[in-house]
Amino acid sequence: MKNKNIKPVLKWVGGKRELIPDIRVYYEFLNPNKYVEPFFGGGSVYFDILNVLGDSHKNTSIINDVNVDLIQLYRDIKVSPNDIINCCKELEKEYHKYGYYHIRSHFNGVNREGVVVDKYSGIIRSSSLILLNRTCFNGLYRVNKKGLFNVPQGSYKNPKILDEDNLFKVSDNLPPVEQILNKQFDNIDDINKGDLVYFDPPYHPLSTTSSFTSYSGNFGEEEQLRLMKYFTKLNNDGVYVLLSNSSSPFIKSIYNSFNIIEVYCRRNINSKSSSRGKIPEYLILGDYVKKHKF
Repeated sequence: MKNKNIKPVLKWVGGKRELIPDIRVYYEFLNPNKYVEPFFGGGSVYFDILNVLGDSHKNTSIINDVNVDLIQLYRDIKVSPNDIINCCKELEKEYHKYGYYHIRSHFNGVNREGVVVDKYSGIIRSSSLILLNRTCFNGLYRVNKKGLFNVPQGSYKNPKILDEDNLFKVSDNLPPVEQILNKQFDNIDDINKGDLVYFDPPYHPLSTTSSFTSYSGNFGEEEQLRLMKYFTKLNNDGVYVLLSNSSSPFIKSIYNSFNIIEVYCRRNINSKSSSRGKIPEYLILGDYVKKHKF
């Protein structure tokens, strides 16, 4: 079914909704055996894949992310959307009564003063991730060295926590729960010739003060090189591969044997509005595009 207009449940740093038209050009002509996304995040590209290539791909696709809370949320949405909706409603009442930091404290299991509190688990934890994402600063997901979610409250007068109709669409169109994975990007089994893999890793920072530096966790240059080698291996195995990253000189140098396209996207994670705006990013194309005329 086409034109489902499914929206990501979460706002996500580096989300690709704005860049979908630029990326779609390089997969809309394909008929892949299956689709694999090792850095799933908000899932914008996945939902466009279903829209463009057909929703039968939801049965064979594999989605993955190293963020265990994010993946558990998607598993819970797939299996128990009604429970997610009900929990979000209850948590929204708590949010309005006790405030953002009450929810954040119970998500972490410790409050701002370092006092241990009851830690959310199960469906409540997944639902609280949605609420925090919709009420924190710019929808960031960031943790400190102790693994505690430390994003401050955002400035929202009346934030919309959940679109119930959209949540049911997301639930219906996610892959089977056993294909929603929490693994390292290069530890996903069953990727073969004729599959389509889109990589959207943490971006390499454009400078030491780049905003992305704070939000890319432990994904440094060693991991970027590991990813490049894996991208190259899959490409050589006949897999359709695409990859997004920053337009840093480092990224350009390690992917210099591939076709690199420059695209532009607005990024809003900087707290200073003067530092926001459209910036160039790279879309790195596998060799399969050489057989197609654009």
